[in-house]
Amino acid sequence: MEIPAIYAIAAGGIFLALFLIQIRYVLVDWTESFFVLLSRHLTLPILVRRHRILGPWTRAGILVHLSYIAVNIALVFLRTESLVDSGRRAGELALVNMIFPLSTAHLGFLAGLLGITWRTCRKIHRATGWTAVALLSFHIIAELQGKTSRFPLAETQNRLTVIGASALGILALFSIPYFRRWSYEIFLRSHQILAGLFIYGTWQHFPTHTSSARLYVYVTLGILGLTTLLELANHLYRNGIFSGRGAPRALVSFSIPGESLPRITAANIQIILPRPVHVEPGQYINLWMPSVSLWSWTQTHPFTITSWSRGRQDTLKLLVQPRNGFTADLVRHGALPTDSSVSLLALFTGPHGLTEDVDPYETTLIIATGFGIATSIPYLKKMIHGYNTCTSHTRRLHLVWQVDSIEMVSTAEEQINDVLEDDIIDKGYILSISIYVEHGLANSRTPVGKHERICYYQGLPDYRKIISTEASGSQIERQPNIPDEPGRTLVMVSASDGLRDRLRDIARGYLHQGVELSELEYQPE
Repeated sequence: MEIPAIYAIAAGGIFLALFLIQIRYVLVDWTESFFVLLSRHLTLPILVRRHRILGPWTRAGILVHLSYIAVNIALVFLRTESLVDSGRRAGELALVNMIFPLSTAHLGFLAGLLGITWRTCRKIHRATGWTAVALLSFHIIAELQGKTSRFPLAETQNRLTVIGASALGILALFSIPYFRRWSYEIFLRSHQILAGLFIYGTWQHFPTHTSSARLYVYVTLGILGLTTLLELANHLYRNGIFSGRGAPRALVSFSIPGESLPRITAANIQIILPRPVHVEPGQYINLWMPSVSLWSWTQTHPFTITSWSRGRQDTLKLLVQPRNGFTADLVRHGALPTDSSVSLLALFTGPHGLTEDVDPYETTLIIATGFGIATSIPYLKKMIHGYNTCTSHTRRLHLVWQVDSIEMVSTAEEQINDVLEDDIIDKGYILSISIYVEHGLANSRTPVGKHERICYYQGLPDYRKIISTEASGSQIERQPNIPDEPGRTLVMVSASDGLRDRLRDIARGYLHQGVELSELEYQPE
């Protein structure tokens, strides 16, 4: 190559690099504008409202599901000569789609491996599972239509085939929300047993000379074995099973707000760990406490971690809502007086779940209803720590907590006081707490404390007004002679289903002001 050509290429490369460095800022602006449009028109708008059986479905969700279904339908009939060929193709596609639902025993662990939320993982699990059921149904119908010989059930192979197909059908039936909510523990174990029967029946259905279909089962079982092995190794290490330090212990105490009619409103669990673990806000653990009841040894339950620290923790704190099943059995261990506690054996897996990056936002609004406060506490601790150490952009925090009665407030009183004690550096007081009580207050507004950082309100919040106020940045004290434009606002939600749907509609109107909506891992029902 000639020397002038080398010189021209080098000079051109320098100018091109300078141009790309300059244009990257424009690309960042375009990217932000693109995501605003995407949120406003696809990810936030709800096209199918929430129903007892299905929903809510956003425009983006419907588009993704329709595309997924269209691809599977196209592959069933692509380059096939008869209905029987399409049916056999559908059977193979059903096995491919079943790889994801059968690849793990616990969705939380798989979600962590893939870097997605548990809810997203559950949606993929549900979509691939129902698609596999539909494809398998078409496979059976096509085979019956083209069957020229008999299908005697006296043969073991045929009988196991029917058992496998029936197991998948029953599994799909029991996946309807009614059965799942009736008894989640029974649903989960029956779900896993039926899935095992389906795999075994499918394996017996294959002819011995068929290798391609068996390959999908090999892949499924291989992934299942790998994820189970990884989860087991993590479980043994976290719980210090072979370390000689003893197993974790759970110290359980109970919140009893009233003296006249004592009633347990919450269980506070402290898990003493043999090995410290690093926990991010919003993460949860699956807890196994075999001595709670007769059948608790067969159950694991997810609970959000309310404690947070910059480093590793040797004690995990949980705030548990008494409901049915396991939590109801746990509450039966409660005894007066209120300062008593119960020590129980406890093993856990995790921490699971993703955390929200809160550092880039100037204002963070956290909206919680009921026990949604449990997942809000660690975020408040982290953001106040970031403000105190000047490691984040946080300048304003506002917690809006909606409860049914004043008794509910006492369940998290200790955690809220701990957060307020951290928010005292240079009297910054960046945290404001608004507690809305539907019933039980004498006044419409009752401030608490010298600086009125906590304020009780009677009734329901005006969320549109609250979001508008926080998005404007008017609640942040600014220097009059220094240009200081309002920064981005993050709205974090751990609330009831109906309120989350309503907040989606409200947030759409403030996206142009830098508002972003995030639904946390834990959502109270």
